[in-house]
Amino acid sequence: MPIETGADSKRMKRRRRFGRVSSRKWSSGRRTWRAVWFCRVEQRRLSRSFDSEKDAKEFLAELERRVIARAYEVPPTILEADRKDAAVQAAAAPKKVPALVTYAEHVVDERFEAVLAPGTIGVYHSALRAWKGFFGAKPGQPARRLDEITPAMWSDYRAWRATHRNAICGTGTTVGPRTMNSDQQCLVRILNEAVADGYLDKNPLAGMKKLRCPQKSRRYLTKAEVAALFGAAEPHFRPMLVTAVYTGARKGELVRLRWSDLDLVAGKIALFRPKVGTADWIDLHPTVAAELKALKERRAARKEVRPEDHIFLSRYGRPFHNIHTSWRLACKGAGLAGREGVSFHSLRHTFATFFLQQGGAVTDLQQQLGHADLATTQIYAHGLSERRRATVMALDFAVAAESGALAGRPAVVAS
Repeated sequence: MPIETGADSKRMKRRRRFGRVSSRKWSSGRRTWRAVWFCRVEQRRLSRSFDSEKDAKEFLAELERRVIARAYEVPPTILEADRKDAAVQAAAAPKKVPALVTYAEHVVDERFEAVLAPGTIGVYHSALRAWKGFFGAKPGQPARRLDEITPAMWSDYRAWRATHRNAICGTGTTVGPRTMNSDQQCLVRILNEAVADGYLDKNPLAGMKKLRCPQKSRRYLTKAEVAALFGAAEPHFRPMLVTAVYTGARKGELVRLRWSDLDLVAGKIALFRPKVGTADWIDLHPTVAAELKALKERRAARKEVRPEDHIFLSRYGRPFHNIHTSWRLACKGAGLAGREGVSFHSLRHTFATFFLQQGGAVTDLQQQLGHADLATTQIYAHGLSERRRATVMALDFAVAAESGALAGRPAVVAS
């Protein structure tokens, strides 16, 4: 077969479907190559410069392959490519990890404060004050970063926390396991946010066990003690005590009550429970209804009672913010001052205990107290011990044994 030569061999060479490569020599002696092609997407001629002819031809060959595969996209300019590379490098580069306390303050103020209850935010701020003392900057030691927190460091913090307090006033006692467990729960949530923000790969405290908390004895009052408390309470404070012991409501639920929450005709009272975020209508005991009705009449004799007014007011005629003084005086007059475990919350325990002792169901008590979890209500089940003791004491196997002996045959015991 004859070999093509000359002009015929040039015609046999494969022609590029689009684009061409040209070179340019600059005054400095540097030579560049430019790939030029017609872009059907933008309907105009485009070009890209390269430092070598090989790179320019490979670029056009890649564009041709994409056109044939119908995967053509307009290639970025040098400036666009540099920006893209910089963005990729910035995303791949490790983030600068902030200090624990600084990051925690930002998360609590910017994220949690808008969605969590004020009481919960107060717990976080209390934990933050303690973290500043241990994880914050010290002379010769910078503040601890998020990625420096380890289970061993948290164990050191708990040992330090057991001997330090945040408050400068009060009884002067140190914190217990319950407070340290609360601090741990707060930090776990903060570290979860750090994982979501990309500062940590995983939460170092996830799955770490909390300290065992000793169960406090739940002191409830006897009927005689309740009667003595009613008799010793000041006139402005007695209605609140009566309502508390007959409803089992929390102090925070009672101080929020307004006259619009009271329905004396239907015998109902509306309780908003900020701890669980629910509101319930509960039955109003006749004793409570009579006490509140008398209170309303006394107050109406002095001034108009509006539906939006608070039911329980202090001796100064303002809504209660702190009942410590009124409760202390009532306990002193009733002879309960200094009794261990006696607090205003004991009235809630008193209601729950007598409710169960009178034969009430635990599920009904759960609804009355507003517990979200039945396991919480089960704590009060010690009130059932009286019925259990009476049942055990009523058992008498000696009678059956004597009957079997008189019949001349042994008693049969079922397996």
